[in-house]
Amino acid sequence: MAARARVDPPSGGTLKHVESLIPSLGPSEQKVAREVVENPREVSTLSAAELAERTATSAATVIRTCQSMGFKGFHQLRLYLMRDLVAATPPEAVPRMGVGDPRVWLPAVFESAGKELAHASAPVDYENFDLAVDALVGARRLLLAANGGSAPVAQSALIGFLALGWHPEAPVDAAVQQLTAASLTPGDLCLCISSSGANILTLHTAEVAAKAGATVLSITGFTHSKLHRISDIPLVCGDVTQTWPTGTVAANIGQFVLVAALQSAAAHRAGRLEAESAVTSEVIDLLADDDAGESD
Repeated sequence: MAARARVDPPSGGTLKHVESLIPSLGPSEQKVAREVVENPREVSTLSAAELAERTATSAATVIRTCQSMGFKGFHQLRLYLMRDLVAATPPEAVPRMGVGDPRVWLPAVFESAGKELAHASAPVDYENFDLAVDALVGARRLLLAANGGSAPVAQSALIGFLALGWHPEAPVDAAVQQLTAASLTPGDLCLCISSSGANILTLHTAEVAAKAGATVLSITGFTHSKLHRISDIPLVCGDVTQTWPTGTVAANIGQFVLVAALQSAAAHRAGRLEAESAVTSEVIDLLADDDAGESD
């Protein structure tokens, strides 16, 4: 695998970056990357030869893996791991979710969620983000497609786009998603959301949209997933299922934020922020009328 463009993960985001790339690596490289993700503290103290021995690979494979992930070599990866470990909260300091007094563990849950969310942006390609914003601004039609655990993200996105003056289509039924995708034409945009990048229903919609000539924009949790490969503009937002028993819901946190960021940037670029203000004011007026009716 050819070396990627050099990366500079944000503090705390190195493991999310590595994890997002695992599906795109060869079998031997995946063994090295998984060892990094599963044992970062130990890996940060090893030499390339020692890591090669642990993974039954070679020092050359270890170095090649690091370069495939965008690092200059193993030494630079170790520096990033050490940086993140210094800033990290020791695992034993975080109470187990759901066990014991909620006054103890519930605040820790929210603190942990904030840290996971801060790291979830590590794999985002900023050039693709800008391309996505341009695509949203220029799209004649916008189809939002998601199924399973990612479906709530698409429905939330629908509300956000409507408030900003877009008129997206976001059918809940997967068959209707595919039928709608078939009616798209060049100049239209299909936004597909799937944490795994492997949801077969969402993949079919993306394939139909691409065949129709529409631009396919995707949000996934893994680089070079099947959805990532189908997409014209892939965006990867780090999956946050590792430390959460309610994994699907937790994974969506990053997706919600990334979609909101896309909406905000597109609205700013298209001059639609005034539309959001007007819609918000109208909703507030409607709610006020409902309250007045209840008091009569």
